[in-house]
Amino acid sequence: MFGRTKCKEVPILVELEEQLTSDSCAKIITELIKYILYQKQQIPFSWDSLVQLQPRFKPNDRNYGFTKNLFASLESISGELTEQLHLGGCDVKEVVMLIGATTISPKFLIRVEIPGNILSSRRHMEFQHSYRKPLLTLMRTVIECQEFQDAMTVPLVPTNTFVLLQKSDSNPKSDFFLPKPQYSPNSQSLSFCIKLHHNEIRGDCQCSGIVRPYFDNPNDRLQDISEEKHDVVAPYLWYQSKEIVKGFKYQR
Repeated sequence: MFGRTKCKEVPILVELEEQLTSDSCAKIITELIKYILYQKQQIPFSWDSLVQLQPRFKPNDRNYGFTKNLFASLESISGELTEQLHLGGCDVKEVVMLIGATTISPKFLIRVEIPGNILSSRRHMEFQHSYRKPLLTLMRTVIECQEFQDAMTVPLVPTNTFVLLQKSDSNPKSDFFLPKPQYSPNSQSLSFCIKLHHNEIRGDCQCSGIVRPYFDNPNDRLQDISEEKHDVVAPYLWYQSKEIVKGFKYQR
C-alpha cells in the first residue's frame, strides 16, 4: 500500500497563527531537519540526546568526530539560511532537504515553501515573535499527517543529506550556497511539500515601540530601518549548500 504513493508529492498545509521572522523561519526548518534525520535513522539518537552524549565521547572515539562534524554542518547551514532569509534583495521561495547519495537520485525529499510576507529580524524582535509556537504548529501538523508518518517509519541506510534553496537574489554570489542551475526536484522519489501559511496576520506587534540602539554612523541607521524586502528582479534559481550532513551509526 505504501509503495503506491512513492512517486507522488504529498502536500502538507501548515496554518500558522504567529508571524515568522527570518530568524524563526530558519529555526523551525532546522528543527524539522533534526527530526527527520533521527526518524530516517541518519543519526543514532535524537538530537538532544546527541548533545548530551557528545561531551562524554573521547577525542579518539569515532563517535566524537561524527557528532562534532554533524553539529558543525547543521550549525553552518542554519546560520547561513538565517542570513539568506534576512538579506535585503534576496527572496527565498523554498528550501529543499533531500536524503541520498547524490541530489540526482534522492531516497527522500521534502520541500518547504516559504511565505512571501516573512518579517525581517532586523526590524522585529525575536522575543516578540518567538519560533516556539510556529514550531509546535509545524510539528503537530506533520505528526498528524499519516502519509508523512508512514514515510518516517521507513529507515534509510546512513548517507548524505543535502539542503538547497530556490531564491531570487540580486546580491553578490554567496560562498556558501552555490549555484545549481540545472537542478530540479526529483518527482520520482518519495516527496512532501510543506506549505507554511499565515492563518491570521496579527496586528498587535509591539516591535516598533522598542527603543533602538544609537548609531554613530547614519548609514548604519539607514540600513537598520530599510529592511522591508524590496521587489527583486533576479530570476529564481537553485542553490546548494556546500555543507553536506553525513549520516552515521553509533560505533561501540
